[in-house]
Amino acid sequence: MEVLSDLSERLYRSFGRQVCLVVHGGGVMVLHRAFRCHGYTQDIDYIHRSFVREYTTLGFRDAEQRLRTCIEMTAYHFKLGADWMNHHADMTLPWAVKWVQPSIHAPYRFLKHN
Repeated sequence: MEVLSDLSERLYRSFGRQVCLVVHGGGVMVLHRAFRCHGYTQDIDYIHRSFVREYTTLGFRDAEQRLRTCIEMTAYHFKLGADWMNHHADMTLPWAVKWVQPSIHAPYRFLKHN
């Protein structure tokens, strides 16, 4: 937790505000209380593309570099590997231009086949 607290502080100083990173994988299992998993993980996986897109839209043209610098500085401070926090799974995510929230009230239409 000390490592993530350090990263959080660096991000806050760099962006001048609280930022949101979407974390997934083993890190979630270790960090989330609901899973009651008190083990460890070798890395933290996060969704990089959405972070960069969101914060660039908010006016942080160098959002990617700021994030990478904070991650690297935390790695250096705690003597962690270069990929202690990575976005390797981004390659498997679909590319979408626009998120469309499906309506739960939308009527279903079926095509009749002859």
